[in-house]
Amino acid sequence: MRLAPRYSVAAVSHVGRRQNNEDFHRVMRLEVPQGNLLLLAVADGMGGMEAGEWASKVAIEALSEAVRAYAEHLKGGRPAVGLARVMEKAFTLAARRVEKEAERLGKKGMGTTLTAFLYADWLKEGVVGHIGDSRAYHLTAKGLKRLTEDHSWVAERLREGVLTRTEAEHHPYRNILTRALGLPEARFDLKEVHLGPGEGVLLVTDGLYGLVPEEEWVLGKDLQASLEGLLAEALRRGGDDNVTAVALRVE
Repeated sequence: MRLAPRYSVAAVSHVGRRQNNEDFHRVMRLEVPQGNLLLLAVADGMGGMEAGEWASKVAIEALSEAVRAYAEHLKGGRPAVGLARVMEKAFTLAARRVEKEAERLGKKGMGTTLTAFLYADWLKEGVVGHIGDSRAYHLTAKGLKRLTEDHSWVAERLREGVLTRTEAEHHPYRNILTRALGLPEARFDLKEVHLGPGEGVLLVTDGLYGLVPEEEWVLGKDLQASLEGLLAEALRRGGDDNVTAVALRVE
């Protein structure tokens, strides 16, 4: 699918063997005087079926609202600001919205991961915002390069050298997050990314990489077919979690 000239995008999401799909995603293009703003995002909710499903949606809707506000800012002829600043404000708004909804619904423990990529095509630059254990990857001619670190108890022990990778993959605490929207003092990471011709970004939830390791991923010229193939493989291997992936590539 073409989101705009010179860009290809793809998206897949599946409930897996779960009753509800607590993942939520977004692919959006906004035209501004300078060119196109492109937004990709995935979120994986937690806190029970209805709470998790609602948290992920609330987070991405808030994120989208903040990016649309920036687009209107540019359309009004006002000066551009750094994309990292835009993403910082968007994630801050998303965190506040999730916290308020948890209070309103009385859903203690409601929260979500959020990993997003905002790209300004006139700059050929973008920024990744990230909290939780969904992931962002840079698609390059040399293969995939992970752009994010998981904010989970097991990932932290792995980085400290306390656990091996094999131990981490099977540890009973592997799904416990140390950072997420909805948790106290939700700190998120920002990373700037430059995209050259043929490069792109892939965002996924843990339902994919938990079953199909990234070393096995192959993304061909047809992004949609590639993501559908990865989804099919995750389902073939059990599909015990929701699976979501979105990708963008510069042609």
